Amino acid sequence: MEIPVGMTRNVPSVNNSLLFFLDIGGKKSKVTEKNYAKEYEKWMVKRELGIEKWLLDTFSHLGINATVKSDRYSLPIMYQIKATQKGESYLNGAFETYQIFRKVLKTVLSDDVHKIRFYVFAEVEDHFPMGKVNYYFNYYVHETPY
Repeated sequence: MEIPVGMTRNVPSVNNSLLFFLDIGGKKSKVTEKNYAKEYEKWMVKRELGIEKWLLDTFSHLGINATVKSDRYSLPIMYQIKATQKGESYLNGAFETYQIFRKVLKTVLSDDVHKIRFYVFAEVEDHFPMGKVNYYFNYYVHETPY
């Protein structure tokens, strides 16, 4: 999968505390400093797919026709919603996705969207003392309501 033009996935430093889930250099870990960027990419894509599944289910319950392309990053971006979760002492807190869910649902419902194609793009950044996770909800609205 190729990341869309204008978006590149930030690969944080190997020492970022938010990468605890990779267990870099742990006794039972297969992740090393040499392959951590690839493993980080795989984990973030897995995370994005989980978010997309939740959003697809939620949109379905709301009567919104929503799809994710099989080649996710090839979708032209019409609109983008960005949500950021900052790292904290509770490291899992940066990966709790309720902030993006709230922003996405608020926007989609207030804009009275009936048909949408989307994908989620996520990345970890080093710039905040404990790191931060940026979630991008990139979507394309179909003009016909049905």
